[in-house]
Amino acid sequence: MAAKSHRRNKVGSRGKKRHPGLPSSKTLSMVDLFLFLLDSRIPETSLQIAEPYLSKTNRVYVLTKPDLADPEVTYAWLKQFREQGAPAFAVECNTGRGVYELMAYLKRQQASTLDKSHPELLSRPLRVMLFGVPNVGKSSLANRLLGTSKAAFGARPGLTRGSHWLRRGQLEILDTPGVIDTSQAKGDVLYKLAATWAVRETQYDEEEVASWLAKEVFGKDDPIAHINEFGRSRGLLGPGGRVDFNQASKAFIQSFREGKFGRISIEAPDTQTPHAESQGLE
Repeated sequence: MAAKSHRRNKVGSRGKKRHPGLPSSKTLSMVDLFLFLLDSRIPETSLQIAEPYLSKTNRVYVLTKPDLADPEVTYAWLKQFREQGAPAFAVECNTGRGVYELMAYLKRQQASTLDKSHPELLSRPLRVMLFGVPNVGKSSLANRLLGTSKAAFGARPGLTRGSHWLRRGQLEILDTPGVIDTSQAKGDVLYKLAATWAVRETQYDEEEVASWLAKEVFGKDDPIAHINEFGRSRGLLGPGGRVDFNQASKAFIQSFREGKFGRISIEAPDTQTPHAESQGLE
């Protein structure tokens, strides 16, 4: 899909939410493509919560952290996006796996952009903007695409503090903070964001999130007992030899985040939430 004229790109246009962390309209008008990053474990939630902030024009979907998600489910998501006419790629930002295919696509779009430019204009880089929920891997992807370590990133939501341009050769990237408002997230949406570390610890109760994970993702009829068993197996004991349920809950969530239970997708396209048992991860 060829990149359209950058003059048509709009973020936060009429009917869309605005956020003080978004770049100015003038800056956004310079963008050729929007790389919409979605956590591979929760693509639907990642898309829905960010959708109000970004127009549908010139999108490229990037499924991040595919090494933590069920590969068959991730493939199904890629297939669905592509069948809908949207370019989609799976990229492990920490290892760089999959970045070659994405970079090849961006190079083709850069060539297409130059073909459409006024003949008197000098060659210019393809301008892309990274967009998505906090801690989805925007800065890590910027570093992979640019072959640098200029963009600050880390395993904590909200590390990027402001938008700025990064350039290498014929690619220029607008790196942005997690400007998506997650403060009003509730219920399953909040639990999914918390489980994948897209919200700060102050926004959720660890025991509630761990119990939700045990029940909804692992299919446990008695999530409290399951977490207690998990805590006991790891020696997370308090006074009297009883399991410290709060510490066990934190460790349970962290183990899920790090993929220690296996490659698990919380959301699958057009199906109900997959359980760990159905994926052979017990």
